[in-house]
Amino acid sequence: MPQGSFPFPSIEDNSLSIDRVFGPPLQAQGNLTYLEFIDVVKALWNELHPDIEIVATSNGKYSKYPCITYGLDLKKAHASEPKPRTRQVLNDINQHVYGQRFQNIVAFTVITRADAGSIEATIGTDHHTTELRYVGAEIADRIMEVFEDFMLEYTPVFKRLGASEFVYARRYSDSEVNRDQTDVNKRVVTYMLTTEKLLATTHEKIESIVVDIRNYFAYEKEILQQAQTATPNFEGTEVNLIDLFQTATPNQ
Repeated sequence: MPQGSFPFPSIEDNSLSIDRVFGPPLQAQGNLTYLEFIDVVKALWNELHPDIEIVATSNGKYSKYPCITYGLDLKKAHASEPKPRTRQVLNDINQHVYGQRFQNIVAFTVITRADAGSIEATIGTDHHTTELRYVGAEIADRIMEVFEDFMLEYTPVFKRLGASEFVYARRYSDSEVNRDQTDVNKRVVTYMLTTEKLLATTHEKIESIVVDIRNYFAYEKEILQQAQTATPNFEGTEVNLIDLFQTATPNQ
């Protein structure tokens, strides 16, 4: 299917919330990871715009244009939580719940062919006559505009599903590059996704691991000491001296 034959996405009315500003605050239900977030974005976008696929970033040529690629630019510990902290202690089952938040910079890139694509545009001064003309860069701009509106529209869904925070980060400068002998237009936007990783463990498991490690270190130390203090015993050892030159011709 040529690039110019797909229908342009339209910005639909907000069907998620009548009043996003003054409505009740959303409560997260679950804990959304980076990969789960990507799956949610792909599922929602494909329902609305199946002709423009969301695929993982790669160095080669993509199977279909236009497309939107995703990738993780950066993942770091949250500034307010550089290490895991106790979330909850369940004394009845002797369980300890730890958690740590991470900040993920997620990049989405709209990619279109630079040498293909057309859009219906007006010609002349009457604004009634139209023609299909090549505007590869404009196609990328329009898709990016719709995608940004889509992400803004579904931000409450991401947060409700378990994203600790989701905010717009930045838009990079437009570019045109060559990928596997194909000239393409690129439009890159990044978002900051805050995720939380939780781990539950019992006190017995922690103490068991500590005891095993201490026993292992003690055993290794004992073996090392025995190797360093042992005196070699050569009693009853026979020593044979071999003349390596016994087959050599005597020097007359």
